[in-house]
Amino acid sequence: MRTLGAALLGALGAIFLPSPYALASEKSAPVSDRQLAVMMFVDYGRSYGYQIMMARIQVDTVKAQLERDQQLLKQKEELFRRRAIPPIEVEIARLKDTWNRKQLIVAEKNLGYVSAEYDAMSQMARHFGGLDIPVEQLYATFRRGWEAGCDKGPDEVEAMKAWADYAAKSLERSRQLHSQKNESTASLLEKESQMKIATSNYENRRAGLDRCRALLFPSLEDITAIKR
Repeated sequence: MRTLGAALLGALGAIFLPSPYALASEKSAPVSDRQLAVMMFVDYGRSYGYQIMMARIQVDTVKAQLERDQQLLKQKEELFRRRAIPPIEVEIARLKDTWNRKQLIVAEKNLGYVSAEYDAMSQMARHFGGLDIPVEQLYATFRRGWEAGCDKGPDEVEAMKAWADYAAKSLERSRQLHSQKNESTASLLEKESQMKIATSNYENRRAGLDRCRALLFPSLEDITAIKR
């Protein structure tokens, strides 16, 4: 199967790449700025094409985890009704379900983000290949990517908060079981490590949440005002 980057390269080749004979006769000529720009943006496009594939895999992975953990939650709720497990076991399962749902939102938004970036790279490569790309069209594509990148920020913070909550409750239960000699020290240490990682992830993402739009975020008027 051809990658998205390879498909882009093929489409661009049909538009502006010279024939093999022209390449043979000009093989010693230095690269031009336009040739370099085309190769650079095709390379960017290949990279984003790969990221799109990985983003789709991530969406499917989270969906599978969500389905699995929903079944486990139902089982634990039934066991709790039978008084076979303590309430904290159900609390942990519910927190994991919440985390999965938050992760799915982030995964789907990330797919939208990398897809917009790929579209922008494709249009830029076509521009340097000699096609006329309307500035409004390219700006709208970039804007879609910029907005998607910023819009997923709050969801990422919420997902990391859900992970931290889940890790905290899991650690609480691990300490209970360890004190009862029903869980190993290694398992307890792993839970403590996961709690530290989750907390750091959440706090750092929350601290940087407002920085996205504080960076250069030009309007269409800003772009059109740039001299050709």
